[in-house]
Amino acid sequence: MSTPAPQTPRVSVIIPVYNAVEHLDECVQSLVDQTLGFDRMEVIAIDDGSTDGSAEALDRWAAAHRNITVVHQPNSGAPGGPRNRGIDLATGEFLFFADPDDYLGAEALERLTAAADRDSSDVVLGRTKGVGRTAAVAPFAHNVEAGDIWTTKGVWALTAHKLFRRALVEKHRLRFAEGLRLAEEQVFIVPAYFLAASISVVADYDCYYLVRRDDFPHLTQQTPEPEPFYRNVRDVLDIVVKHTEPGGKRNDLLKRWVTQEILRYFKGGFPAMPAERQQRFVAQAGALLRDFIPDEVTRPLPPLDRLRCQLLRTEQTEELAALAALVPKQQPKPKPKAKAKQPPPPWLSRAGARRLTRAIQRRIQA
Repeated sequence: MSTPAPQTPRVSVIIPVYNAVEHLDECVQSLVDQTLGFDRMEVIAIDDGSTDGSAEALDRWAAAHRNITVVHQPNSGAPGGPRNRGIDLATGEFLFFADPDDYLGAEALERLTAAADRDSSDVVLGRTKGVGRTAAVAPFAHNVEAGDIWTTKGVWALTAHKLFRRALVEKHRLRFAEGLRLAEEQVFIVPAYFLAASISVVADYDCYYLVRRDDFPHLTQQTPEPEPFYRNVRDVLDIVVKHTEPGGKRNDLLKRWVTQEILRYFKGGFPAMPAERQQRFVAQAGALLRDFIPDEVTRPLPPLDRLRCQLLRTEQTEELAALAALVPKQQPKPKPKAKAKQPPPPWLSRAGARRLTRAIQRRIQA
């Protein structure tokens, strides 16, 4: 009697793990509880040199479930390498990337794979819900069937927590950036968006819970080294330029990197950086603006961001630090009792921006 061939897993869930022992059980249990059926999945956990008991916890899960594979390796310093190793080991029809301090909604993988089947989609975005932290909102206003990078607003959701058809990933050898602790997902996700036959969005169910853990070091709260960080951003912008024509549609995409990566380190915390580090950030960000971002992208920005872009293009580090020090930190706005439109703070108007610029110049010259 012949032995039946093993069934190909529907989904390979890949988890990079480093010192997350307090949260691993919640994450893995959310996979066991999937309505898709845990027997239709494989879980590949890459222990990236954990020292807190995570390795032992993973081994206990693997001993209890034959479809959980654990790989132990020396610490690589970032999640990209462990995710890539998980891709190399995966056998499922789809890949899903989870982090060890987060968890999935019980119906997540069933809904995501159903959308992929319905639309023949290579990428499916499932609504993320922030728990004690923010999560992407723009892509999840409504469900999208057989969309693309524009109709899904996918560039506003570039974390790895999505469903990808493994055939697409292997055909184009898509991999994460290694050794980089921020934005390492983008060189994987952005080309996947462009190369996908279609992209779907599941917006009517909380598929993935992004959790803020006070005892767990979130990489997004750290300030990276400017050279490798902006070199990675440059690689992503090269991908955008390669797959688009100059004009409005490309500019719609480029705005995301201006606001989220290029400008993000030139606000409240910038004056506290050592001068040498400030100069390195300015040199890297300024070069990206000059090389990739036309004036049409920055012209519609709010006055202060537009001013920052002007200062970055000409690498005026002291003026940028003075601007960051002078602009008051915005407090959360209370909900208005009436619908009457409130006037903007004076420093947000065009005249206010001009006055602020003159104040910066006086401060520099003093």
